[in-house]
Amino acid sequence: MKTSIPIRNFQQKALPSLRTYGYLKVCNQPCDQPRYPHTSMKKLSFLFIIVSAFLFSNKSQGQIIQDIGGVAVTVHAKSDFKDLPAESSLKQNKFQLNTYDAWLPVPAFNIGKTSVFSNINYRMMDFKYDDETIADPNRIDRIHEIKSVIIIRHPISSKWSILAIAMPTIAADFKKKVSFDDLILDGILGVSKKFGAESNLEIGLGVHAMYSFGEALITPGISIDYRSTNGKLLAQFYWPRLNVLYNLTENTQVGLAGSIDWTRFNLKNYKGYNGKEVDYAQFSTIHGGLQLHQRLVGGIWLQVQGGMGLLNRYELFDDKQKTVNDFSISNMAYGKAALTYRIGRKPVNNRK
Repeated sequence: MKTSIPIRNFQQKALPSLRTYGYLKVCNQPCDQPRYPHTSMKKLSFLFIIVSAFLFSNKSQGQIIQDIGGVAVTVHAKSDFKDLPAESSLKQNKFQLNTYDAWLPVPAFNIGKTSVFSNINYRMMDFKYDDETIADPNRIDRIHEIKSVIIIRHPISSKWSILAIAMPTIAADFKKKVSFDDLILDGILGVSKKFGAESNLEIGLGVHAMYSFGEALITPGISIDYRSTNGKLLAQFYWPRLNVLYNLTENTQVGLAGSIDWTRFNLKNYKGYNGKEVDYAQFSTIHGGLQLHQRLVGGIWLQVQGGMGLLNRYELFDDKQKTVNDFSISNMAYGKAALTYRIGRKPVNNRK
């Protein structure tokens, strides 16, 4: 459920920067009552933090991408569910996941020194099975996600800024009418500070709050973004994503890409394999690979990415946030292509 558009505030009255701060679980109830991001997400989080720390220690810090609009398609290799009960009809029924994304900006405006920017994101996760005729209540078919990201940024000084982000989201399989139960309320309040003579390093700290399916969460977060003084290396780490890009020329970039992608969504309630009621679900995966960005004309860029989806899981929960079923999914190779419109100044290394 994590689709957002990072924007660099290149001019004082230009579009504001977006920071998606990290999620670190704060447990405020007994361990036998799982809470987001649940056991599997904790494992994913720990692994991704270790990988990120390794990359940061090798001078690959954080990257700002100025893609304000675009479309993307991600195609995964066939995979299958594991840890299924003996009575499951999904055994030996491989599936292929294709993900479709689109995002558009809403005109930005200023109120005094305060900048307000927003955009609208849409994602559809489409699961195609070898045998579509098999009827199984646990079979996941299609997930829709509509998110509005509203960013409010207020400068305190030349180095410090206050940042507030609201991210209301509707996520559902749309097998029943959309209701308030499909709404996830998400928000971040934080501060950021720029470092260096050219302010090429910025670190943000914030508090994240989310309410979904009767569950309220408050968690801390961090973001780090970095631009080398010669403009060749651009990188950004903001939970749950890592992007590192190196400018070969002003029209070509190569680098690394990593993310933890997870989507929570409401279900049409039903009884699971063990007779327990299923209320909502969460699909999660770690994507990691290489990426290439090529300018086509003007601000239009083609982006391609290839890698592997690891530690994939599909979890089902009841209305008390307890796990009903937890299915692991085999690793999935993936390829991604995106066509985007990018704003912002030219790379620093091309300036005189």
